[in-house]
Amino acid sequence: MLTLLALLSLFVYLLLGWHFCQTRLAGKHALNSNISLAALGIGLTAHGIVIANTLLQSPTFFGAAEALSLTAWLAILIYCLGRIRWNLDGLEPPLFAFSAAFMALALALPQGHLISYAQSGLSRVHFMLAMFAQSFLFIAAGLAVLMRLTDSTLHHHARKLLARKLPPLLTLEKLLFGTITTGFTLLTIALIAGALLNQQAHGIVVQWSHKTVFGLSSWLLFGGLLLGNHIKGWRGRFAANWTLVAFAVLFLGYIGTRIVLEAFLSKG
Repeated sequence: MLTLLALLSLFVYLLLGWHFCQTRLAGKHALNSNISLAALGIGLTAHGIVIANTLLQSPTFFGAAEALSLTAWLAILIYCLGRIRWNLDGLEPPLFAFSAAFMALALALPQGHLISYAQSGLSRVHFMLAMFAQSFLFIAAGLAVLMRLTDSTLHHHARKLLARKLPPLLTLEKLLFGTITTGFTLLTIALIAGALLNQQAHGIVVQWSHKTVFGLSSWLLFGGLLLGNHIKGWRGRFAANWTLVAFAVLFLGYIGTRIVLEAFLSKG
């Protein structure tokens, strides 16, 4: 049943990707707006049911496939919420291409590893916060790439159709910092919850591992960017580059490791 729901959401994302490529890039009429809106609701709901089952089932299995699926779902949710405040026309083609690709990978990859540590309310909160934080910050990295494309169009008169059809740079920048703020807040709470878990289990606040080192490093980098934006007005290309570096550090700590282990080494 869950596989069918995942396939349904993948089909919807592919359909909407085609629709928005026709309307936003080619200027052609595709689906009726009511049909596209209904399809979006169906796809997001079906996908949400899959995500909820993944996170709430006991025992919990989570790895690269589940992380990619969660990131795709959150990306579309952020788009839907962002449209309430900003005009995001032009963002749909890369958004649905990204989401469809991630869903296809999630279906192709094996199920994630069993979460083997002692399950408790605090441990589950820590786990879910960490996964949501990583997904939000992954999306921020994607927005940073789109900002670089838009910036290139403005400064070098690039003729790439996608870059010229994206939302204004200022809109992408606001969406970027909103996404980073949410991801940073979730990451902060996740790190605090992790410290409390370590204190309960091992009697120490921090148990050093590659995840801890990379997690704290990325937290410092994202926190520094938000502070710099607030105090020094850091923005534009500088903010986009900083975001990509900060996410690369976070990626090395978990998602990249899991993809290598599960997709290439078949361990987990």
